[in-house]
Amino acid sequence: MTIGKGITRRGFLAGLAGAVVTGARGAGAATCAPTEDNPQGPFYLAGAPFRADIAPGGEPGERLAVGGRVLSAAGCRPLADAVVEVWHANAAGAYYGLEGATGEGAWQLRGRARTGKDGSYRFETILPGRYPLSPRQLRPRHIHYLVAAPGHRPVVTQLYFAGDPSLAGDPLVLPSLIMPLNAARKTGGAGAPGSVVFDVTLAPR
Repeated sequence: MTIGKGITRRGFLAGLAGAVVTGARGAGAATCAPTEDNPQGPFYLAGAPFRADIAPGGEPGERLAVGGRVLSAAGCRPLADAVVEVWHANAAGAYYGLEGATGEGAWQLRGRARTGKDGSYRFETILPGRYPLSPRQLRPRHIHYLVAAPGHRPVVTQLYFAGDPSLAGDPLVLPSLIMPLNAARKTGGAGAPGSVVFDVTLAPR
């Protein structure tokens, strides 16, 4: 199975293991720090569909593959059947589904996924745009997350992209939530999407 064009699911997921926090070393049980909270914001809509491609229909923007694993802070073990929900702005910095919008278009750039046995998830989307906070400040590109799993505390957080000039001065940005963005590639006329890995760790109840 391919993610976007030119990148296979196997190839994308192969890089995930190296990004997983390995936790404490030594004879004791490993532990991982839970992912830090970040505000849900005003643009969340409950009931997004379960689907891998959240930017269908030729959505304008730079294609992006987003994936990672959901882990338990106890033992750093992968959590199967966790629900990962994401939503974000379009390339112009606007959110779909607001002001009473209905139909399939209301869920554009919104979706949910269940993690596999290895805790992995993935979405195909576009790189979010920035939007103004003030005449002098833009919100950096970001993707909202709501992640839940049985026996664990859910987390609401945001993924940010390293190198975004708007990160500086934004009061919501936390260093632990900034991830490297692998740029899109073009080889022989075929394009591969950009990609980012974001692992989410949940604290046991």
